[in-house]
Amino acid sequence: MIDILLVNPRERRGFFEKMPPLGLASLAAVLESGSIGVAIADFEIEHEPLENLLNRGQPRFLGISGTTHTRFESYDLARRAKRHSPDIVVIYGGVHASFTGRETLTAVPEIDYVIRGEAERSLPALIAAKREGSDLRSIPGLVYRDDGGIKENKRSPRMDLESLPRPAYHLLNMKKYSLNMKFVKERGISLITSRGCLARCSFCSASRMFDHLVTTRTATTTVDMIEFLFREYGYSGIKVFDSTFTADRDHVISVCDEIVRRGLKFPWECEVRVGTVDRPLLETMRNAGCYYVDIGVESGNQKVLNLMRKGITVEEAEDTIRLCHDAGLKIKAFFSIGHIGENIADAEKTFELIERNRPMIDQIACGAGVRIYPGTYLEDYCQTNKLLPPDFSWTAPYEEKWLANIFQDTTVPILLQPQLGKAELESVVLRIYNQRFPGLRGFARGLGRMTEPGRLRKLPKFIQLKARDAMRRLKKP
Repeated sequence: MIDILLVNPRERRGFFEKMPPLGLASLAAVLESGSIGVAIADFEIEHEPLENLLNRGQPRFLGISGTTHTRFESYDLARRAKRHSPDIVVIYGGVHASFTGRETLTAVPEIDYVIRGEAERSLPALIAAKREGSDLRSIPGLVYRDDGGIKENKRSPRMDLESLPRPAYHLLNMKKYSLNMKFVKERGISLITSRGCLARCSFCSASRMFDHLVTTRTATTTVDMIEFLFREYGYSGIKVFDSTFTADRDHVISVCDEIVRRGLKFPWECEVRVGTVDRPLLETMRNAGCYYVDIGVESGNQKVLNLMRKGITVEEAEDTIRLCHDAGLKIKAFFSIGHIGENIADAEKTFELIERNRPMIDQIACGAGVRIYPGTYLEDYCQTNKLLPPDFSWTAPYEEKWLANIFQDTTVPILLQPQLGKAELESVVLRIYNQRFPGLRGFARGLGRMTEPGRLRKLPKFIQLKARDAMRRLKKP
């Protein structure tokens, strides 16, 4: 028997790469250190029914993680758990839960508690309080029902990452996790060396989730973890999944120096924020094995960058691309079209920036439509300007099938504006895919890409998109 089962719901629409649920693994390690029996079920890779797991483990508590993309799966797991074991205590956490706690408890009676923010303090305290029958008001980050209403406690202070034990990898089936590392033939795994983000982008909740602060692990702990993953599970490459690895320059340098000091040689990838790197720092990263960087440029139009609160300039973005290229790093650049106040003419500036820098960029990730997430400035903007359906709720059923036309998740709303609506975004998608897969050869190459594992869901829409473009060209005089 165990005290608590932690579960990660399956993301059924296949929008994200499967990797270990490191948040749950960190929680599990803290619980184990407090002699609390715990197990983890990651339904991204495991297919045993929840009911079987509850029968076998007989937990008193069920902790459900999740994202905006998996919110309905999270609610379903809670309902199934209560049908199976009415007395089980269901706790919901994660980024989505952190900004929808009151709404969730109002609409989903099967969820007993929501934890906002980091849960390493809150979850053990809640388990202890339920065991002892003590007061819940002192538990940081807790949202709960009380006297017919819903109460929200103050959020937990930020965690000192160095105080946390190593994530409980032994509770995960690590053989089933392997990340695709572009350009190198290595078996990669994800790693988090810091939490938080200093930026305040309109479309992202990461900075609010972590109180606009960045906390880091020490270089010694970070590299110890890398060696552990290589030794115990046979990995040979790392993807650093920090919101922005280069947010803390001293942290980057200390990690790189520690890798070099130990004589380790392995490829790794990370995200760099525009304006946070220079040639010496990039050379330090390169000498420590970094070979590939992700850069969130988003737009080639300064007005749009300002409106999305990106905090960078177009010139800084192009300088960062050039610096990374000159340092010998491969580059993946991210662009998105459909931001607040953007129009087709603004989007043209993004395509122009892409063309100017295409020789230096190894992979371009460009999408049409900006997703609306809870806890973001964009959500507030859409509510204020009535750009969400009047009856919209994060807990109510939502399925916008048209979103599949622009290769977006049909369960997460996007920003639609009078000057950049459905027709305009479809035209943007057509242009993106025509640039990626031009002509008949491009069509054949696109078919090949769309039939790769994880991409098959896009194949019908890709064929439809290219067919519509062909018909449009035939109609031209």
